[in-house]
Amino acid sequence: MKEEKNVSIFPYNGKQYLRDVAFDFWKNKGIERSIFLTLSKYLKERNINIHTYDVSTKKNIYKYVYFDLPYLWNFSAWKLILTNRKKNILICNESSLIIPFNYWRVFHSFFTKVFTWHDGLVDNNKYFKMMLPKSSEGINIKPKNFKEKEFLVIINKNTLPFFPFQLLKSFGKELYSERIKSMEFFEKTIPEKFSIYGRGWNKPKQYNLTESIFGFKKYENYKGQVDDKIELLSRFKYCLCFENLTDVNGYITEKIFDCLKAKCIPIYWGATDIEKYIPNNCFIDFRDFGSYKKLLDFLNSIDEKTYNNYIENIKKLLSDKRFKETWFEDRFAKFFLNDIL
Repeated sequence: MKEEKNVSIFPYNGKQYLRDVAFDFWKNKGIERSIFLTLSKYLKERNINIHTYDVSTKKNIYKYVYFDLPYLWNFSAWKLILTNRKKNILICNESSLIIPFNYWRVFHSFFTKVFTWHDGLVDNNKYFKMMLPKSSEGINIKPKNFKEKEFLVIINKNTLPFFPFQLLKSFGKELYSERIKSMEFFEKTIPEKFSIYGRGWNKPKQYNLTESIFGFKKYENYKGQVDDKIELLSRFKYCLCFENLTDVNGYITEKIFDCLKAKCIPIYWGATDIEKYIPNNCFIDFRDFGSYKKLLDFLNSIDEKTYNNYIENIKKLLSDKRFKETWFEDRFAKFFLNDIL
């Protein structure tokens, strides 16, 4: 039997996640939880135990794996980093808008390897490519009939980037404000065919002092929070699928994958090299249009046959063995073992 190894992981999200029950701290991450449950099971079968770093301080640790850098004021985490340089591995998961110092090279000297989605940083020496892992849950959902579907939806949290972090980011352009522009256009133009879902649209934005004092815009098309995102998306023909960041290569989050699994055509704006990873016959590229008006005209021009061609292309992509092996749970588990550990 192989010698037991203990791996410490750090989730930057905070104390609420530091519970050591088979990655149970990802419970509140919805369908993405399956990624980490698969990982935990896969490693345990190979006699590798994975713990959050608060538990790991009591054990003999083989590797310390950081899912994003701790915030600079988390002194206990940084103490571990500084005292375990030869065991530290960094996974840059979040964008530079959320954790700008993730991408400050001065901090990378404390890690033996840095894994990132950012194609421009990869040199296969210190910096290595990692596909942001996706959950396959919901991948086999059956598409609803074209005529049964509602028209257009957006699902996002009501937030803007923390302004100081915008100044500190090292690359990319934020798309939070573009989501709001799109919502205002479609609510005004097609109020009967447009729906808004997500957290926080019935209260002021976080960090927004102006809205807290003077009030915030109320959206008549706001329908509330989401319990089952894939099921909800499956009820719509199209979804506005804007990443948090654009003008950068490789940043592809779960947003477009959730649309594909739901057989809802994504209207995508994000990674500049998206076609390198997702065929352009599976989504509508917002960059092809000069305005929301032109986009709406295009959507209205799509007949049932054309729409169903998109859906067939999506189904073909999701059944492709190589595609599934690149993005979903099993691939991430093998990647974690072979490349990270």
